[in-house]
Amino acid sequence: MLTREMLLRFGLPELYTRRVRLRQLRTEDYPALERVLSDPLVIQYVNRIRKPVYTRMRRLVAQIKISSDSLDSLHFAVEWHSRNTGESNLLSESNELTSSPLLGIVSFQQWNERTGEAQLGYILDRPFWGQGLATEVVGEMLNFGFRSLKLKRIESRCQEDNQASMRVLIKNKMRLLRTIGAYDPSGVVPSVLVFSITQGDYA
Repeated sequence: MLTREMLLRFGLPELYTRRVRLRQLRTEDYPALERVLSDPLVIQYVNRIRKPVYTRMRRLVAQIKISSDSLDSLHFAVEWHSRNTGESNLLSESNELTSSPLLGIVSFQQWNERTGEAQLGYILDRPFWGQGLATEVVGEMLNFGFRSLKLKRIESRCQEDNQASMRVLIKNKMRLLRTIGAYDPSGVVPSVLVFSITQGDYA
């Protein structure tokens, strides 16, 4: 079992799926992360504060830095691994937006070692949507959470109008736990769907 003390001392482990590597987010990743989050379509489901995209991006990146340093959240960079360079090169040639190896990030937010709970979140750059990568990454994070961190329950949240994210969670056997209504006088902010999976369900 990996503990907070062990992760503070040795850092996050590297995780691998069929196509990508998940590794600890580094300082040099932040410029690429800022670029990813500056895309209005990428950040639209991440937070709904009534601020310009640049302001929302800067706020989110600052939150990621603070929570990463304290290990209140475990943030992994998502990138192609070396055995998948052919696909990486192919996508780079066909997408001008692909200017860095960072595909996105995936995180265990609000990690509570005592209660064994965490909230799973992920963001992928737009050129990599619709390729099954999010399903792959979420599956590996569930495996890491339950097998290495010995979590008892993992939650994930998505906006009710984010059908793609909803499908990713359902494919990974997460179940809709509850709906959180968002108060907004204009009525344009959708509700938040809370999905959950327990260690017993995963096993």
